[in-house]
Amino acid sequence: MSPQLNKNQNCSFSEVDELMKTVQLAVHIPTFLLGLLLNALAIRGFSSFLKKRWPDYAATSIYMINLAVFDLLLVLSLPFKMALSNVRAPPPFFCTLVECFYFVSMYGSVFTICFISLDRFLAIQYPFLVSHLRSPRKILGICGTIWVLVWAGSIPIYSFHGKVEKYTCFHNMSDGTWSAKVFFPLEVFGFLLPLGVIGFCSSRSIRILVGRRDLTQDWVQQKACIWTIAASLAVFVVSFLPVHLGFFLQFLVRNGFIVECSSKQNISLFLQLSMCFSNVNCCLDVFCYYFVIKEFRMDIMAPRPSRAQLVLQDTMITRG
Repeated sequence: MSPQLNKNQNCSFSEVDELMKTVQLAVHIPTFLLGLLLNALAIRGFSSFLKKRWPDYAATSIYMINLAVFDLLLVLSLPFKMALSNVRAPPPFFCTLVECFYFVSMYGSVFTICFISLDRFLAIQYPFLVSHLRSPRKILGICGTIWVLVWAGSIPIYSFHGKVEKYTCFHNMSDGTWSAKVFFPLEVFGFLLPLGVIGFCSSRSIRILVGRRDLTQDWVQQKACIWTIAASLAVFVVSFLPVHLGFFLQFLVRNGFIVECSSKQNISLFLQLSMCFSNVNCCLDVFCYYFVIKEFRMDIMAPRPSRAQLVLQDTMITRG
């Protein structure tokens, strides 16, 4: 056996794993408590608007409820994720179920935010042409499609650990999990394509709103909308870009492109940290919910605008 091969086999990740146990406790416990409370309140708040103000705010409310449900699903998976990460060879079915909930909620949020951004851009660019596309039935159909897609996309999770004898949940994935035919569709359709859509729609929406500065009497509200769009895009990138960069680096490790022990340890630490802190996104979304509900209440107290103005306003305050 060559010295280099022996060195790779003896590469230990115990220090990384011990450090991450402490970090997870410090991050996941407050994330769980806050996320559980705030997302439950968000679902209740938008459900109330959905019942009382149907159909004026239906499109935004349905999208927001769908996003909050995905965030709540991720929050509920965190205690099991922490517990199972410390158990050697846990029950395969239970481990797979928790991993499914975690990744379904992550990519469900990604796709929901993507469709929200696209919906808002089209409504800002073509407010009269797309108003009929924003009917509650069509929005419910889109959200239902998202659920079907993310659950169908979770099929590879069932073989995450393959025939690996010693494993822990969210660790020790089988070689097949890191094959190109599994990894690249995940990266392209699960992150790069949504990122491209969100980036394009957000930048175009901002450009359109800035271009209307001299043509509108409500520049203060539109300015706030611009900052909300920019902040939402930044939160999306900060939350999900490091995770998928970590996936790519781990793909290089598992396929033999990176073999140096210290590099593998650093990549493992980076990936686990990025996944840990990306979970905070389920709490950051709540700030968006707060401002949307605030805008709803301000609009209700204001004189009733025309139907076309409602369509434009409803989409401008939607999360991007």
